Amino acid sequence: MLAAAAVAGVGVAGISATDNGASAAGAAARSMPTAVAAAPVAAPAGADIAPENGVAGVAPIGGLSYGLPFVKQMSKEKPLPEWINPMPEGSVTSCFGERWGRLHAGVDIAAPSGTPIRAAGTGVVVAAGMADGYGNAVLIEHSNGYLTHYGHMSAITVTAGQHVEVGDQIGNEGSTGHSTGPHLHFEVHQGTYKNPIEPTRWMHEHGVDIHGCVAFTD
Repeated sequence: MLAAAAVAGVGVAGISATDNGASAAGAAARSMPTAVAAAPVAAPAGADIAPENGVAGVAPIGGLSYGLPFVKQMSKEKPLPEWINPMPEGSVTSCFGERWGRLHAGVDIAAPSGTPIRAAGTGVVVAAGMADGYGNAVLIEHSNGYLTHYGHMSAITVTAGQHVEVGDQIGNEGSTGHSTGPHLHFEVHQGTYKNPIEPTRWMHEHGVDIHGCVAFTD
């Protein structure tokens, strides 16, 4: 984010005094009940007056007006990335592959319980709720033919059918379902659900590194 300073000119109204100190004091005492309006002060030549507050600002330079409108012009958000790490605060504790005689179909990322979990990419929530073994889980379908699956959440903050943008919070990390401790179980499926692929390599190919499993040379 870029920040810009707002520059404002300040008008000062003066009040004349009498030459005689005693007369001035008496005049001030007599004038106490009566409200005195300050005389209007003209803005400097070439100054830009903001209509919402009537404050004189610096004359425009290069087509940009200063003050709040200038800040809005200069503060432009960076475009969102296409993909992100769904829980960058965490560390990998288990990788994709055979484990205990069955396929561990994703990567486990551990962080303090309650850590926000975010959509790895833009898509539509296909399912949100309890899932066998996964506890509280969310499944998101993305427009490129892939799905991402998030399991063991302590809470879910989206509903089935909801559109989510990359980075939107979809829940909180937890230890529901078949879990030995608080973590996010994250999967990537190609084409259809139940077709899991190694997630960290796929994420790496899409510009996101989740360190701790596969070593990449490219």
